[in-house]
Amino acid sequence: MHARGNATPIPERGQGAEPVDVVGLGLNAMDYIAVVPRFPHPGGKTDITHLRLEPGGQVATALTVCARMGLAARYLGSVGSDPLGRLQLESLEREGVDASRVRVVPDATSQMAVILLEEGVGERTILWHRDPRLTFPPQAVSTDVVASGRVLHLDGRDSAAALRAARSARALGVPVIIDIDRIYDEDTARLLDSVDYLIAAEEFARSLTGFDDPADAATALAERFPRATTGVTLGPRGAVFVLDGRPERSPAFDVDVRDTTGAGDVFHGAFIVGLLRGWDIRRTIRFAHASAAMKCRRLGARAGIPSAEEVQAFLETARERGT
Repeated sequence: MHARGNATPIPERGQGAEPVDVVGLGLNAMDYIAVVPRFPHPGGKTDITHLRLEPGGQVATALTVCARMGLAARYLGSVGSDPLGRLQLESLEREGVDASRVRVVPDATSQMAVILLEEGVGERTILWHRDPRLTFPPQAVSTDVVASGRVLHLDGRDSAAALRAARSARALGVPVIIDIDRIYDEDTARLLDSVDYLIAAEEFARSLTGFDDPADAATALAERFPRATTGVTLGPRGAVFVLDGRPERSPAFDVDVRDTTGAGDVFHGAFIVGLLRGWDIRRTIRFAHASAAMKCRRLGARAGIPSAEEVQAFLETARERGT
């Protein structure tokens, strides 16, 4: 299903560690979600109308999508030895995601965020903190774990560990997918040279290529990283992927938006589902857009994640934005 050149074959499940469909290395977080009637002016005050604590994080949420849609998933990452870390692990185990390889870092604070939502708007403002001690060390990436999945999913946050995992995957013939939203350090470009599906946030694509137009940015990314099928996600404006050598726009779907937190993570998880089911890439992208849209109808990164069957039913009547 590789849209540039020959397809990257999806291998059978690996040996060594217990085989799964997808292995993910990257971020997890616990999110305090605060809904306010309006953002206060500097120095002002406002009521919180809803306050919830929900699990999130780019890769952890994408793997939750995979698990809810019937795939076996294994998560690699770090949590602190604090109550938030225990909640994160419990959330993954509850979803059936294998968290047995997660590092619990003594005395470290688990990653957390405060997410502010203005009532009736749905777009969020995020304040976040990550303890440096949570950085996943490259030496903790084992070949047998990488080999245990049929695909590897990354977000590039712990870039040295991600690079080691991606290069191991390439040597093993395991396709690599990345959800990249910022340049972390000098390893980021080297990492992107080792991926098969490069799906970037709009701001990342703009900052790396210098192009404001998403089609131009996607094209520039595809030219710089020709190994990868390349796309740029645009939130409510859909996405643009370079397919058959040309940028192609795909629309998002109209829904009543309550919270966009985690929508991109859900897009990536659903994209993996389509990839592993062997779908045509355009069908996969449309399925991912629908999954992300459905998530936005509820508060929290994971609360609104639909099942694959719910997405298929949604697609029968859904209306694309702008149509």
